[in-house]
Amino acid sequence: MNNILKRMLLVLPIFLIGSVGLYAQTEEAVEILEPKSMIATLMESEQGRLLLIIGALVIVLILLMVVLTSLMLKTANIILNKKAVEKGVERPSFFEQFKQKWVTGKLKPVEEQGDMMLDHNYDGIREMDYGMPPWLKYVFIGTFLFAVFYVPAYLIFDIIPNQTTEYEAQIEEAALRAEVRAKAGLMSITAETAKLETDEAVIAAGKQIYMANCAVCHAADGGGGVGPNLTDEYWIHGEDIKGVFTTVYEGVPAKGMIPWKGNLNPKQIQDVSNYVLSLVGRPAAAPKEPQGELKPRQVNPQGEEEKVEKAEERIDEAVEKLPDSLQENE
Repeated sequence: MNNILKRMLLVLPIFLIGSVGLYAQTEEAVEILEPKSMIATLMESEQGRLLLIIGALVIVLILLMVVLTSLMLKTANIILNKKAVEKGVERPSFFEQFKQKWVTGKLKPVEEQGDMMLDHNYDGIREMDYGMPPWLKYVFIGTFLFAVFYVPAYLIFDIIPNQTTEYEAQIEEAALRAEVRAKAGLMSITAETAKLETDEAVIAAGKQIYMANCAVCHAADGGGGVGPNLTDEYWIHGEDIKGVFTTVYEGVPAKGMIPWKGNLNPKQIQDVSNYVLSLVGRPAAAPKEPQGELKPRQVNPQGEEEKVEKAEERIDEAVEKLPDSLQENE
């Protein structure tokens, strides 16, 4: 009985070391593909929580067994030392016993090693029939014990994701990130960061918005009607992208122009503002008389590069809050 308890006490540390090594490698591989820890993954499902509870109970039982076994071994060691002293026999130290049983194994005396020689002969080097070192044997057994928990979690309960599941999760996350970044890019546009653009796609998008919302007051060709003429170089509120964006965004309630910030998103306001600026200099069928001050529109106003940098900073700040956004999407 004492020998069995001793072996159990000595096997447990070796098994735990081997299991921790395998767990560390598995955890590292999972973290590369999936930022969640294994415990967090297990906590997401009922089977995983049950597995954690079972594992915790097993650990508690193992610790209790270690404590009880250590006490019993200590008592047995005292008794055996006392008997050895009475018989006048020198007992090997605990370290020597541990080394013999769990590290090197039981070695035969040199004079008895001849019968262990095998017939193999490699250039004069002969091989002795020594078995596997005890520590390696128990680590090997420990991997099987570890598999008792790992295999069900991986193959049966699908708690630990396989490569296909991880890949699909990464694709979904990348799509969500792209969507959030696009939304952040739209919502980050302000009068300070609005960008002057002459791209045909932007002008076309702005024209569509203008025709649907602005032409009724400013005429389809921008010549003016209830609202001022947009084709001349006379401006009441602002001649650059910032001024036009602010006018469209805030409106001019005193003159009957509603704020469009409640009807159009910042990207749409930027597009229609660029279209309005593109109308300057175009012929109009019935242009309204000039209003405001003569301010030639700047083709390349200063500070555009700085605006782009500010816009990118705003987008990056919004994307940094991505985990919360992803949770909302889920």
